[in-house]
Amino acid sequence: MTPHPKKFAGFITVTTFTKLLFNITRRLLYPFAPAFARGLNVELSAITSIIAINQATALLGPVGASFADKYGYRILMLFSLGMLTIGALAAGLIPVYSVLVICLFLAGLAKSIFDPSLQAFIGNFVPFEKRGQIIGITELSWAGSTLFGIPLAGLVIERFSWQTPFLIIGGLSLVCFFIILTIMPKDKNKAKPSESKARMMTNWKIIIKNRKVLGILSFVFFMSLANDNLFVIYGAWLEQSYNLSLAAIGFGTILIGLSEVLGEGCTVFFSDRIGLKKSIIIGISLCMGAYFLLPALDAGLAYVLAGLFLVFLTFEFTIVTSMSLTTELVPELRASTMSAFFAIAGIGRVAGAFLGGIIWSNFGLLPICLISGFCTFAALISILIGFYQNKSIMY
Repeated sequence: MTPHPKKFAGFITVTTFTKLLFNITRRLLYPFAPAFARGLNVELSAITSIIAINQATALLGPVGASFADKYGYRILMLFSLGMLTIGALAAGLIPVYSVLVICLFLAGLAKSIFDPSLQAFIGNFVPFEKRGQIIGITELSWAGSTLFGIPLAGLVIERFSWQTPFLIIGGLSLVCFFIILTIMPKDKNKAKPSESKARMMTNWKIIIKNRKVLGILSFVFFMSLANDNLFVIYGAWLEQSYNLSLAAIGFGTILIGLSEVLGEGCTVFFSDRIGLKKSIIIGISLCMGAYFLLPALDAGLAYVLAGLFLVFLTFEFTIVTSMSLTTELVPELRASTMSAFFAIAGIGRVAGAFLGGIIWSNFGLLPICLISGFCTFAALISILIGFYQNKSIMY
């Protein structure tokens, strides 16, 4: 793995915590959007627009990877941590809407650089047979952001202000910067940047001609749009309909974190046994039903939380299973196919974040659920169109 396994284990621990900070920053606005809107004296749709801008930075993931190839993974990871530190501290110190927009854009861009750089670095230092385990450990930070980060942020916002979590994140990211600077091993030899850029463009041209890839890309666009369309307003829904405090909403996200972990567990234990394509179709169908069921469950907090749990459980199961399927669509171009997958998912989340805030402000819950449900139905149609002529493909 590396000449210094204990030092490398410490490095993985620190980078996992660093990814947790990035993920908390990305997801912080979702449940507490009304609090941010009140604190900045703007409409809720203005906050959901920031979420959309933050999600749009996911489109820069492939670009971030190419910069890492050119300048080195260590430099790019430290540079992105510096961006997060500056952005978080500025957002915490300067309570102005335009400043928050710029700072969260910087934080989102930093995450789009940090994640692929870290994964590529792990690919250089970790043998293939252990790579999934190590990358999987770092990805625990995603569920950790909803299981621990958001609930703690809710307590902090309620007791102090909406700015305080950013100050804490900025301070912790600065500490991580110096730790990584000290313990991160030097990069191994990298590919020539000109070759990497040309290869990336050629690969993208090849994969978009593949019918199955187009089907999966259309699927992930509609699934992501549907999910963020609901995700950006669920905090406002719980606050307005059930008078939940910010701390209560924060702890409510623990259910989402648990549903994500359970969804990933279902993928691990059931998707291969059922078949990946069949699992995706089952997951889409259940997710679509959960969206349509939500308005009927808006009769009590327990019912609503159960409905949200079902939505995010089925969504996570479907998306994670689809990632496994996507890796085998064009085996010789896995990296390019996956970068396209995440880029299109980012576009869907941007559209959903913009749409959700506007619809909620003007029309309320029912249209949100209907649009999410019909977009999920469109995702199902995309899968069927992309794969229906390939009956022998039952991954």
